[in-house]
Amino acid sequence: AAQMVLKGLDGFKEDFMEHILHNRCRSNLDQPVPCVALCPAGVDIPGYIALTGEGRYADAVRLIRKDNPFPTACALVCEHPCEARCRRNMLDNSINIRGIKRVAVDMAGYVPAPVCPTSTGKRIAIIGGGPSGLSAAYYLQLMGHQTTVFEKRKKLGGMLLYGIPSYRLPRERLQDDINVILETGVEVRLETSVGNDPGQLSLDELRKEYDAIYIAIGAHSDKKIGIEGEDAGGVISAVEFLRAIGDGKYPDLTGKKVCVIGGGNVAMDCSRSAVRMTDGQVHVIYRRTEAQAPADPLEIKAAKEEGIEFHFLTAQKELVIENGKVVGLRCIKLREGAPEANGRRKLIEIPGTEFVIPCSNVISAIGQRIDQSIFEQKDNILFDKRGNISVTESLATSRPGVFAGGDCATGPTTLIGGMAQGQTAAESIHEYLTRGSVGFEPRSRMTQMIKKCNLLEETEPVLPTLHQARQQMPELPPEIRAHNFEEVELGLTPEEAKKEAERCMRCYRLFGVVTQLPIPGFNQKAQ
Repeated sequence: AAQMVLKGLDGFKEDFMEHILHNRCRSNLDQPVPCVALCPAGVDIPGYIALTGEGRYADAVRLIRKDNPFPTACALVCEHPCEARCRRNMLDNSINIRGIKRVAVDMAGYVPAPVCPTSTGKRIAIIGGGPSGLSAAYYLQLMGHQTTVFEKRKKLGGMLLYGIPSYRLPRERLQDDINVILETGVEVRLETSVGNDPGQLSLDELRKEYDAIYIAIGAHSDKKIGIEGEDAGGVISAVEFLRAIGDGKYPDLTGKKVCVIGGGNVAMDCSRSAVRMTDGQVHVIYRRTEAQAPADPLEIKAAKEEGIEFHFLTAQKELVIENGKVVGLRCIKLREGAPEANGRRKLIEIPGTEFVIPCSNVISAIGQRIDQSIFEQKDNILFDKRGNISVTESLATSRPGVFAGGDCATGPTTLIGGMAQGQTAAESIHEYLTRGSVGFEPRSRMTQMIKKCNLLEETEPVLPTLHQARQQMPELPPEIRAHNFEEVELGLTPEEAKKEAERCMRCYRLFGVVTQLPIPGFNQKAQ
């Protein structure tokens, strides 16, 4: 106990000094509730589960928006890391948290934004109209600051619009979230680029006009495959492919065979989009096993149901080109060798296993990176060894008054992760504008301490409870959905959401309670 006190004093020194010197609290109380701890935005998941179960849908949406201004988008496409540590997993299956959220937003309908306080007179420029930038704008407006979002494209949304196909996130549903964010008074300047080329706004110009800047430009540049012939006709990056779909300019793949290289969610989005635009075969090539693929297993399952063929432990060797156009992809089978220093097994080519997949289009979905070309040395923006913008725990860059977050600071991350950084940036910018400096980020520090204390390990006894089947998300049948971009997930009914909410074990009520005494109603002891 004494050691924990000392660690707390050392880890939260700035917070204690704030209480002593200024008589105010800069932190917030975090509970080691598994689902909340695994949510990058720290959304009160048990709270909105309970509210949805009671039919208080608008209240559930308001509660979600306290930490996440995209409740609809997240209800449809969030990676739901919260479900991985749901205590219900120790009994049967996790709560369908995203499904419950979907019912809340569907049943609530329009829920207006909170009323903003009196203006502070401070102005913030936000470069990038994606999830991180818009999240920062939303929370800064609720703090009384005036934000202006500079977006280089014709529409707001970032990778939500230009990276996620409409069969997963219908455009009108995304716009519902954006409209509420704009209700807070966010100013927007579309088709406005920031950089040092003629016709662009420079960072220096923005810094003179605004009290602070938040850079949330994402990671929209593609990584090369690394084989000869990448410039041939028919070879395209996942970024370009999905961006065209986001703009409504669907590539003509009629009757063509398509190969997608990669094993992440972006590769799944590309392959599942391609199968909707061609009556030819779509192949996915990934160099490791299916279990090691970073894509959501449910996305891989859905892709298989739609007729997409997977080639695991397979690597691309060469593009087969005729008359300047790709006509095939030469591949080779791999096997796993001994573990390397990073813990992953070395991949070894199997001699004599080369084969060619005939195709007219190859989509590279092996990763994305930030476009550094918009910055010059005079901008005083430093980058880390991975090529991302270097930031502190509070997302401050090397230039005073300039902050950065989302994919451009972390590399490609999840939707909820990008939004969480937008909220962190808003808190840090508010502190910078009101105090003139930025301290540590309390939520991040608390999360780290909780993890180190192993409070979330699955070794604790579980109280007896009744088995109850998880309510599964209904979907369009594969034979129908594979031929159009209609929304695949149909949503739970309110009755199903109520049943699912009842499956929540309410572990947040007991977390941290230790007893050797018998619990009424049970014959065994719980420790």
